Amino acid sequence: MKYLAFFLFFLTISESYSFVPKDAFTFDFNIKTIRMSRMKEKKIDHSIDILREIFASPEFKRRILSHRYNGRYQFAMNKGLSNSQIYHKILKGVEKLHPYDNNAMDVELELYTDYESIVVGFTNPRTRRIWMNTKYFNRNSPAEVASHLTHEWLHKLGFGHEREKCIKRKYSVPYAIGYIVRDLAKKYRY
Repeated sequence: MKYLAFFLFFLTISESYSFVPKDAFTFDFNIKTIRMSRMKEKKIDHSIDILREIFASPEFKRRILSHRYNGRYQFAMNKGLSNSQIYHKILKGVEKLHPYDNNAMDVELELYTDYESIVVGFTNPRTRRIWMNTKYFNRNSPAEVASHLTHEWLHKLGFGHEREKCIKRKYSVPYAIGYIVRDLAKKYRY
């Protein structure tokens, strides 16, 4: 009886990780590129294809739900949300400046050039735009661009991180989920 109870508990936990909601398969990417060559747009299109596959995967859900920080199932700087709530917030796609549950990433994307900077990209809370440094965009693979796009978009959902490098920063929602995307893209051989 004890083993049956454990098995049923394990089965329930396994199912909650492997069941991917319909919103994961229907998630859309409304990315408007600003002053970008067709070649660079193709890299963005490839990055979006990668994100479609990752967002719809049980592994993406499992990695978010099982993320740990400080010995607990949580992200740093999580706005008081559980891992499950963060996962569902991502699938709803409700950006601060586009506050509608439309199951989509709605952003503008523009490249800028700063060869002296170590900043890969940035965004501003008062605009839908995300800027990516051409220096990194040109040498990064579509998988790395997908990871960075996800990181910056999570700022649009209201998640932040420490400005200075520290341990807590890599466990924040934008960094940790950006790393999840990067790792899954490598796993899927992108």
